[in-house]
Amino acid sequence: MRRLRPPLPVTLLACCALAAAALSACGVPIDTPAPSEAEVLDYASLQCPNEDFEVVGSEEVRELPQKVVYTLRSTERDLTFTATGEITEPVSGKFPTGPKPSVSCDYPSAVLGLYYDDVVAELDGLVAERGSDGMVFTPDDATLYVRSYDQIEEGVRLLAEADALYEPELAYNPLEWIRENASTSIGVRWFDGTLSVEDGSPEGWRHLGDVALYGGLDAGEGLGELADAYAQLIADGDAPSDPTLPEGLLEGVHRSSIDRVSVRGAEVPFDLEGANNRDATNPYQRYHLSEGGGVVAHWSERQGAYLIRVNMDGTDPREHDETGSWLVQQVAELAGGSYQGDATGFSWNVGGMRGHMEYLGLEDGKRVARLELNGRTSYVTCESGDAGLSDAVAMPIDDFAALFGLSARADEAEGVIRLE
Repeated sequence: MRRLRPPLPVTLLACCALAAAALSACGVPIDTPAPSEAEVLDYASLQCPNEDFEVVGSEEVRELPQKVVYTLRSTERDLTFTATGEITEPVSGKFPTGPKPSVSCDYPSAVLGLYYDDVVAELDGLVAERGSDGMVFTPDDATLYVRSYDQIEEGVRLLAEADALYEPELAYNPLEWIRENASTSIGVRWFDGTLSVEDGSPEGWRHLGDVALYGGLDAGEGLGELADAYAQLIADGDAPSDPTLPEGLLEGVHRSSIDRVSVRGAEVPFDLEGANNRDATNPYQRYHLSEGGGVVAHWSERQGAYLIRVNMDGTDPREHDETGSWLVQQVAELAGGSYQGDATGFSWNVGGMRGHMEYLGLEDGKRVARLELNGRTSYVTCESGDAGLSDAVAMPIDDFAALFGLSARADEAEGVIRLE
């Protein structure tokens, strides 16, 4: 395809990028000229890789530091866009930055602008005319609200109809470019049917996913991803059971997390719902406040098991340098045993199980603790992400239960890990 000027070689562009990065670290003099027209047009060619264009005007919109805006026009259709070369204004404050060269081009957003309003209006009309009772579309934020699997399926059909409005763009850009740069993103949410008394907007919703409309929507793939997310909501107890859900869709779907543990029928007093920033009485309350749900145990697809987070940062949140484990203390005592902290870690004794653990920290990107159980030494290791940000390790619930001579069962229906 003919270009106005040949683009810079890739190696030269890379060198320019490295030079720009170096300059941005320390800044350039504020009277440095903005990037040249050639540099700006080369960048515009990268943003508009499939369509010829020409320069129809330029304007210096700021003298110091200099900023020049170029107006560009497609030679293939009625489409105007801009590209800019500038020296950015300095930023003061805690993290000051000096002026630096910058180039930009709004071709992708200009293409999106050709379709976005029409796609949203089309979808709004389709839902109003043919959407089933309870389905809601809010055009202001381009979000579709559904209440059942049947409505998810119906919603995807309507999305596929609106997607067809993008087909003319295929004469100028390939599908993948449109998808990555100029697609209209439609949010899809399940909601419980509650509407705000103030403005009638849906409440009690959970986000299922975003569907990109770009002229090549794969309705089957989109339905599959939304259905999987919906099944996870049902498995987690965030949405009620749905008779319209296809048989087998919940097979193999586990709760994403469980935040309750019982020991021989007595619950560990996490009291996560009662946690507040002024009076967090155990470490898990603190985790809950900073991280949200899923701070006790979560399902690991990789290990095919629930992993329980065993804290190693003490038994009292008020003692910042304390070693020990609040969870191990609670389980040991509820199981009829004893717990004792010491200089290096903590010990417990439940029936015939005598154990000691010491947190070793981060080694080779993994959290590590040394475990001595009935005279045998081993190591507990886990991925950092499984243990959260605290001093902790995560281990399968069966391994955790074995520390106390107990067995473990994940009661997914009730949302509790039962140690017996």
